[in-house]
Amino acid sequence: MQVLQINTTDTRGGAAKVAYRLKHGLIDRGHQADMIVARKYSQDSGVHLLRPYSHLRERIVRKLTYLLADDLDFSPAGRIRVMASYRQADIVHLHNIHSNYFNLGTLPSITREKPTIWTLHDMWPLTAHCAYAMESSVSNGFFQCQDLNAYPAIAWHNEKYLEWRKRSVYCRSNFHIVVPSRWLLEKVKQTVLSAKPASVIYNGIDTEVFRPQSQKKMRHELNLPEDKFVILFASKGGHDQKRKGYDYVQSISRLLGNNPNVLLLIVGGDETVNTPNLKRVSYISDEALLAKYFAAADIFLFPSTADNCPLVVLEAEACGLPVVSFATGGIPELVDHQKTGYIARYKDVEDLIAGVRWTLSRSPAERAAMREAAIAKIRSSFTLEKMTNQYLELYHKIINK
Repeated sequence: MQVLQINTTDTRGGAAKVAYRLKHGLIDRGHQADMIVARKYSQDSGVHLLRPYSHLRERIVRKLTYLLADDLDFSPAGRIRVMASYRQADIVHLHNIHSNYFNLGTLPSITREKPTIWTLHDMWPLTAHCAYAMESSVSNGFFQCQDLNAYPAIAWHNEKYLEWRKRSVYCRSNFHIVVPSRWLLEKVKQTVLSAKPASVIYNGIDTEVFRPQSQKKMRHELNLPEDKFVILFASKGGHDQKRKGYDYVQSISRLLGNNPNVLLLIVGGDETVNTPNLKRVSYISDEALLAKYFAAADIFLFPSTADNCPLVVLEAEACGLPVVSFATGGIPELVDHQKTGYIARYKDVEDLIAGVRWTLSRSPAERAAMREAAIAKIRSSFTLEKMTNQYLELYHKIINK
């Protein structure tokens, strides 16, 4: 079988990691798997640029789509359909098709010519323009974006056209939806996409990389104190990523004050700002190194206010790290409350703090039990192998139809 995946990038970002890992999982099983992307970061010969990449061109396109309040139509239509990897594909697997590189008007033609799957990594297909509309209502078959600046931002209220355009394209397209959480499946059922066939396939991670390791050994290697509870927070943008809940992390930091028994470790922050109970390190792209930090910590703090099936939560649990998070999106499906972590009420900072305290107050035996439960949960339901097998089963089913 020859599978073509289409995504914004090949290796950077959650959707890209899912697609790229799936690509290699398929190859390991003897299939041909290519990717078409807008931005390429790997040296993989099976990843093809949609067009030559230019920082200047991307800045211009981003600005124009923002000012025009339209990220659906600006990119040239039809380019994908003349590429060799598309012509040779038995099935097309879409991932993120926003971010100013994919003309949505191409979708009807693609789905007429090729069996097509679309994995929704966020809510963009269900809204006029934004990736997440967590607490909004549905109107005209779409969740309503809370403001113009919600990513991807638009300069003026063009929502009526964007919704009409998406509805028109969806009605003329035949594709199978995949969502990585039951939460997002319920969202799909409330929208214009409710009539499309849909399946839940959870994201999978590499448990050979993200695995339990000696906490004492990892702390020694990473120069972390062995006599403190370590609370870990990680975000690529550090405090710049409001969606990841850095404001809540600051609340936890203030609560800790000068507690000599606790260290708050922030990955993705300013390394120059450190105190006796606060340590920052720069963003870690090396997965093996990130796994060591997971293994060294006692709690993974993940106060995200908008998420679907975040890989970092799965990676932390695979390393045996309890997760303290809000009841956000699909996270309650990944973390079992008071068994593999603590799920606080949505945006309730007091309950989030209570979760940190509850987790820290567990006995050594209770913490060991949480550790083992987290590892077992990931290995049973969220491995790369299981995800690949489920996608392969779906591919065969759709092609046979």
